[in-house]
Amino acid sequence: MSSGGGRAAAARNVQLLMYLVGFLDLVGVMLVIPLFVVQLKKLGMSPLLNGAIRSIYGMLQLGSSPIIGRWSDRWGRRPLLLVCLAVSALSYMALGVSASLWVMAVSRLVTGVFKHSTTLCKAVLADVTPPPDRPQVMGKFSGAMGIAVILGPAIGGHLTNFENSFGVVCSISAAIFSINWAVCLALLPAALPLHSHTSEGQEPSDQPTQQDPVVTEHILPIQLLKEIDWKVFGDIFLVDFFLTFSLYAFRSSFVLMVDEVFGVSSMAIGYIISFQGIIGAAAGFLAGRVSRYFGDNQVVLLYSALVQAASLLGLTFAPSMVFTIMMLVPLSVSGTLIQTTTSTIIVDRCSPSKIGSVTGVAQSIPAIAAMTTPVLTGLVQEVGARGPGLMAFLTAIFGAAAAGWATRFRRGEKPVEKFT
Repeated sequence: MSSGGGRAAAARNVQLLMYLVGFLDLVGVMLVIPLFVVQLKKLGMSPLLNGAIRSIYGMLQLGSSPIIGRWSDRWGRRPLLLVCLAVSALSYMALGVSASLWVMAVSRLVTGVFKHSTTLCKAVLADVTPPPDRPQVMGKFSGAMGIAVILGPAIGGHLTNFENSFGVVCSISAAIFSINWAVCLALLPAALPLHSHTSEGQEPSDQPTQQDPVVTEHILPIQLLKEIDWKVFGDIFLVDFFLTFSLYAFRSSFVLMVDEVFGVSSMAIGYIISFQGIIGAAAGFLAGRVSRYFGDNQVVLLYSALVQAASLLGLTFAPSMVFTIMMLVPLSVSGTLIQTTTSTIIVDRCSPSKIGSVTGVAQSIPAIAAMTTPVLTGLVQEVGARGPGLMAFLTAIFGAAAAGWATRFRRGEKPVEKFT
């Protein structure tokens, strides 16, 4: 087999491995979701303290994500991924064995610093995948994550019959992260089979070259933000923020809205959430075909943003539960396509040696949305149950407008990010 064919086969193996790692990672997280809030309530955590921990968690994600990404550019994806998975396993084990509210709080904050395995998986996929194939590969990764969203909460919910069910679920989650760590240790190569981005006759390498800017030993998040070429990434980061904020704002209020407006039972809401996961997973596996059909990820992003805005408007003023379920289909599809296309556009604009740094900064965008949406949606909910949906719709309109501007002026461009 030629060296090119061997590298392509090795890259496919790494892609399949990252699908598995991302799937297991999210299953481990979602297992705990049905029981976590109940456990905190049993231990006497006030809503104010719970909200404060969620906000601090988002702040830690915001600060640590760019640094973890930068370190992965310097020392490699594999070592950082192993560290993140190991710390996550220990954190979830601490959640399960401790009856102390403060130990649980500290374990969540530690997770906020190190829970960046999804970001690193995306960086690995970008490393080993040629640009034309990235929409399909990133879409399959989103599809695998969507399946985890379906299975994780369902399995966690069925484990509530066990005595000390929260401890059991956390132990299973820790075991899943440990298995994920072992899988990466055994199967993820230290030297990744990078796609060829060098000139003819050169072998690609995942080690920094002398021509690459040297990563300093100590660096603060604000320094990373200053190094980003905002002329290259500013528009896509802005689109990503508005559309992510919009989706988070709707999801954070969805359960309350359907309960107050339509009187839907908790069991039915669980099935509806799983239904959204199924649609999102299917959309992820079809993302590559959608990208090839339109021929430009900027166009896909614009149309997806418009569909998201229209879906949110329909959901906000839905006259019945049947109509609500119908509108969840385009919302789930557009959400998955937005996630896939923004990731693809960002890595396509990246210098290959800086993919980890830029994807780390990009991952800070959901952290900002996660910090701000709980407070703002809570304030808007005071006005009415449909208020957060209307806010989500208006934010999506801003995102669609930014995506339209980018499509008009950036369509067909292949800019490359430059670090100073």
